Amino acid sequence: MRFIRWLLINRSIRTKIVWSSVLTSLVPMLVLSFLFYESSTRSLERTMYRSTNQNAQYVAGYLNQYFRDLSSSALQVYGFSHVMNLMEHGSSATDEDFFSVRESLKNYYTLVANKNKDTVIKIKIFGKDNKLREYWSRSASYDSIPFNDSIPHYGDMLDLPFRESLSFTYFDEVLKQDFFVFAITIYDPFSRSKIGSLVFYIQKKELAKVIEANNQAPNVIVLRNSRGETFYNTNTNYADLVPPSSELDPHLKKKPKAIQFVQRNELLVGTSYLDNGNLTLTIVYSNEEIKRNRNNTLLIAVGACIFAILCISLLSLLAQQYITRPIKRLGKAMKMVRQGNFQVTLDQPNLYRDDISELTRNFNFMTEKICELIELRYQMQLRNKEAQLLALQMQINPHFLYNTLQTIGGKALLNEDYDIPEMCRSLGDMFRYSFYEGNTESTIGQELAHVGNYLYIQQFRFEDSLLMEFDVPEALMDTPIIRFVMQPIIENAVVHALGGPDDRQLLIRVRACVEDEAVVLSVRDNGPGIPAPRLAALRGGLEIKSMEVFSGVSIGLKNVHERIRLAYGDPYGLAIDSRPDEGTDITIRIPYRKWGESCV
Repeated sequence: MRFIRWLLINRSIRTKIVWSSVLTSLVPMLVLSFLFYESSTRSLERTMYRSTNQNAQYVAGYLNQYFRDLSSSALQVYGFSHVMNLMEHGSSATDEDFFSVRESLKNYYTLVANKNKDTVIKIKIFGKDNKLREYWSRSASYDSIPFNDSIPHYGDMLDLPFRESLSFTYFDEVLKQDFFVFAITIYDPFSRSKIGSLVFYIQKKELAKVIEANNQAPNVIVLRNSRGETFYNTNTNYADLVPPSSELDPHLKKKPKAIQFVQRNELLVGTSYLDNGNLTLTIVYSNEEIKRNRNNTLLIAVGACIFAILCISLLSLLAQQYITRPIKRLGKAMKMVRQGNFQVTLDQPNLYRDDISELTRNFNFMTEKICELIELRYQMQLRNKEAQLLALQMQINPHFLYNTLQTIGGKALLNEDYDIPEMCRSLGDMFRYSFYEGNTESTIGQELAHVGNYLYIQQFRFEDSLLMEFDVPEALMDTPIIRFVMQPIIENAVVHALGGPDDRQLLIRVRACVEDEAVVLSVRDNGPGIPAPRLAALRGGLEIKSMEVFSGVSIGLKNVHERIRLAYGDPYGLAIDSRPDEGTDITIRIPYRKWGESCV
């Protein structure tokens, strides 16, 4: 508990999530890994036991068949009466059946050779007096194989019990070769009197080929004869597991096909009785593969446990990102709000509906409301103050300008030039309207008068190229409107439509009507129009709200649109429609109210 407290208390949320996930998954993973190791090991042992049992039975059957062929080929001598007579009575040079005996011997030798796949290299036929009656060799080099006391079991191999054989191997000093010897005594099957003996010689390497044909290293095969002597083994690595014995296990004689496996020194030892050769077959299966598989299983279990813990740790790290990262972002955003940045917002997908996402949405809603309040209360005042500051920077001294214009106009009257005094009057009225420092709100009539002064001056420049039509009902002249709404729009029309290469006559129509408790002012010209890309950009620019107070820039369409929305709300503002070579129509929408009424 103290360790857990030290690990989790006074730690970050990220550390707590990761460690708690690892600790809660560690114990189950260890238990599961142990169960996996135990079940896999036991299953592997059972599988190995079954496969070993099957292999041992197969090898035993295969070798039993080999010795059955060898034994049956020896017993085929019962079918050759001349050979049987030769063994029992011998032969003489005057025997009228001499040639028949020769032919029978030849056939018998051929039968033995074919039945044993030409592995038998020498056959000796002894009579019942243990004297050599006849022999056959595959080649002349094997004629010199001796039969004396240098051969094991020389004294008793020709007097074996009924239906028993003797197998052994020895090294021949004359030929310097290892031989496998198979001896069997032939009896009369009825009287069980001895007739003679047969001895087969096979090269030991040929026997090894037969035995090892179905054996795989490091398995060891051990063969013992009826005397309990080991006459063949693959190697001597496990010689202590198969000690020599004076006789065969009687249980194995009763159940020649039974194979018993015992666990000894991490080895599987199978022993079976080969009845056709009076032999005992022992197969030692090394458990190195089981040990190796156990180690591999242990490594897999430990590796899987470590891999699972790493995956859980990584997934916990990824999962905590969805918890701690939004909290950190939220804390960082709150810090920015505390420093005065109320425009900060946090991105949050709409699909998320957890607690942190709800906090993020509430934070965004709070900052949006704060920004709206700031805009509604202060943004309009800031923009109007900025416009007034710009105008003050330009005015230098309004009274000096008025007096100067009056002086210029009076001088022009003395010279009988009546256009200059009108221009000076119009310009003075424009200055007086622009430099007015009182209420920022005006009327439609005053705006039109200001526009009229501007157009009067422009007509002296463009003469007949500029025409103006006003269609505004008298009842709407006193409708309140913020200052400097009409003049920037008409100025844009004059600047972009006149003075071009086509030298067209520009007609500007200003109309007004009431629609759904709103006054709609329309400023339409017959100029060249606005290209489609430029028109799309202008419309898009009107929809993007600018949070910066303009400074040092002209009061354009975007500024007029934003000032109207700040003053009256989002339903009001500008709308632009234009077609190439047909002109441009700009609609101004403001609330319809009487002078002195407040705009709600």
